[in-house]
Amino acid sequence: MERVAFLFAGQGAQVPGMAADVKDLPKVKKLFDLAESIRPGTVEKMLCGTQEELNRTLLTQPTMFLADLAYAYAKEEEIGTPDCACGFSVGEVPALCFAGVLSEEDAFRTICKRAELMEAYTQRVAGCMIAVIGLAPDAVEALCDGENTHPANYNGSKQTVVACKAEAEADFTAKVKAAGGRAMKLRVSGMFHCPELSPEAAAFEEFLRSLKMNAPRLDVYANLTAKPYEGDFARTLALQMCSPVRFTATVAAMKQRGVEEFVEVGPGKVLTGLVARG
Repeated sequence: MERVAFLFAGQGAQVPGMAADVKDLPKVKKLFDLAESIRPGTVEKMLCGTQEELNRTLLTQPTMFLADLAYAYAKEEEIGTPDCACGFSVGEVPALCFAGVLSEEDAFRTICKRAELMEAYTQRVAGCMIAVIGLAPDAVEALCDGENTHPANYNGSKQTVVACKAEAEADFTAKVKAAGGRAMKLRVSGMFHCPELSPEAAAFEEFLRSLKMNAPRLDVYANLTAKPYEGDFARTLALQMCSPVRFTATVAAMKQRGVEEFVEVGPGKVLTGLVARG
């Protein structure tokens, strides 16, 4: 029997009305009721908010958490429990919740804390995320200066996302074009997965250490290491905020462990598209 991995979607995949098609499942309804008791109005915004509203980090992250976990519950009912999982950026929190590392309540409070910290960060540091298409990762790394631009998401052999300060956007986009690549600005409100987020990552780690973390019921591959979570879970999850997402290496590691089917849980098919393109 082929091994299956669930891929929990990340920030940028959010769309109005996501998870509306699974909201009436008992387990999903219970999750949404819990979220409303902690942060009223979140579910309504997820189901009825505008794209502009959902693109704001403070709302993107909690709604993506709920949508990802809702789709994971629905898919588990349909095909059974996967052999392993990974979450892309913000998707790592619902992946850990699905695996039983965090309770639903603690996980939702965690994503809200993460969103608050990263929203405040976007007010401190103006920036954006730019997907560079058509260039190899090492070529993209060569275009980054390590100060205004940083490789942030390793998505595939020909797609790397760069965290870019606002003042460097035009110059970096021109460099990409000159190198023969294509630059596409993503639907997020800041530059993430880069060293500028280190103060927020430290505050996040302090928060995480107040929570109970359990052994996972299935392997969850960490963005930080491209390996299953082990050791200090709180530090691994905190450092993810200010470190690159190693999605390509994660998919390769899963395949080495025998995974043949990748199932995206969340709105859209961005991650399975990346897996297919390699």
